Amino acid sequence: MRSILCPADSADTLDDRVETALALARTTRGHVTFQIATPFAQMALWEPFGGAALSAEVVNEVRAADEQLGVDLDKRLAPQDVAFDVVLVDQGRVEGVAAAARFTDLIVASLDDPALEEVAIGSRCPVLALPKGVPMLAFDCPMLLAWDGGHESAAAMRAALPLLAQASAVHILTVREKDDSFPAREAASYLSRHDIHAEVHEIERHGSIGATIAETARELGAGLIVMGLFGKSRLRELLLGGVSRELLDKSLVPLLLAH
Repeated sequence: MRSILCPADSADTLDDRVETALALARTTRGHVTFQIATPFAQMALWEPFGGAALSAEVVNEVRAADEQLGVDLDKRLAPQDVAFDVVLVDQGRVEGVAAAARFTDLIVASLDDPALEEVAIGSRCPVLALPKGVPMLAFDCPMLLAWDGGHESAAAMRAALPLLAQASAVHILTVREKDDSFPAREAASYLSRHDIHAEVHEIERHGSIGATIAETARELGAGLIVMGLFGKSRLRELLLGGVSRELLDKSLVPLLLAH
């Protein structure tokens, strides 16, 4: 995980992302790209009541604010012992991240980002999503892999290998619900080939599956939950409920997401 992408904006969660990206880069001797994405071209075509003149004014104001954010970030990060660059792109958040993700190992994001699901699903790159006020500054904590035997959880496991290798303990959790076609012991066997020795837990659900995962993570002192992200539409997830949706909404622990 040496190529790290961190979307940057004026949200109050930016510090969480910046500090996490820097900590990860120090650990992996990696490089962080801080991307400021704003679709200037689209804004120029947007002509509300004031017409094109207002659009041009708005574009100039936003551009100036983004350029200042870039300058401020550059000054803030210059003393750090981490390789980085700050880039401004004329694209929306999702499109900008998706384009950069081709050469990215991990995206550092915030759980309260409205575009998080689109970024995680559309970029095809693992995402480290942080609860507000919970930067991930150390990577030697216990980690929990939420395992259901599906392609998504397997993708998350593979994506998380560099982090799992640093964990003080790795726990694989299966909440008994589905058949046992791809049991957790096979995931543990896979990890063992990477010198990661995991403890398997198979438990009954207590309330929702999401709540059971969160409760188990708390009991084990996990500093990271690794999980697959299902590519359902937002409407369908809201109607049906879902493990992904519940943890994205309520997790107090950083999530490593892969699709």
